[in-house]
Amino acid sequence: MNDYIESLKKQGKLNISIDKSKNFNWKYTRIAGPCSVEGPDIVDIAKKIKEIGANAFRAGAYKPCTYPVLNEINGWKEGMKKEGLQLLKRVKEETCLPIITEVMDVNMIDEIAEIADVLQVGTRNFQNYSLLDALGKIDKPILLKRGTWGTIDEILGSCERILVGGNDKLAICLRGVVGMPSYRHVFPATRWAPDLMMIPALKELTNIPIIYDPSHSTGYRNFVKPISRAALAAGADGLIIECHPDPDKSISDPAQAISYDTLNEIFNE
Repeated sequence: MNDYIESLKKQGKLNISIDKSKNFNWKYTRIAGPCSVEGPDIVDIAKKIKEIGANAFRAGAYKPCTYPVLNEINGWKEGMKKEGLQLLKRVKEETCLPIITEVMDVNMIDEIAEIADVLQVGTRNFQNYSLLDALGKIDKPILLKRGTWGTIDEILGSCERILVGGNDKLAICLRGVVGMPSYRHVFPATRWAPDLMMIPALKELTNIPIIYDPSHSTGYRNFVKPISRAALAAGADGLIIECHPDPDKSISDPAQAISYDTLNEIFNE
């Protein structure tokens, strides 16, 4: 055991998350879908993504944005919210794909859990302790997305909060981190720096499955496929990818959305 992590264990701060004898049953490894639900065509999108090979479907009914969205776009204003959830319910009924969508607040857990198979904790809520504590008490899988600032011990600490509540249906979602990539002045969409070394670093300390998000690691669709391959080579247990039928027209994060063809290459080449 690493000396620093061992010291946290002796202090009673980490226990379950670093128990290498513990196995986690996680079956969602090929996750794809648009950034958010944009309308009824989400059902056809899901059918195509399932055909390509996804075993779970991602889309945000509630879509938190860095800056407030002031104007509604065809019923979308930081997501379609309750209507978006009902559309995800239709996706589930018509495709049988498990649904992964974000929960933003303790008061939303029951509403989201009624439809979603997996509740995603977004990067902004990575250390929302009241939310993590509450999610530890439900019987639903949790996909915990790393905060853009999160250190390895903070990642394990957030996992520990969920685990001590009794919920061991958990996976870590790694994404890009804060930094100034040396290529950003040429590729301005690359807001974050991929931290691929976090994959083997976590693997050395925990058995919690790791899902890698190449979309939010790169911010640039041409980089999604090579970073996906690199993440799997580094030991990631699966991928979660933003895919859209017309990527440039995605309401949110169009620069990082990939096409069906690119998704097919990632999943099937």
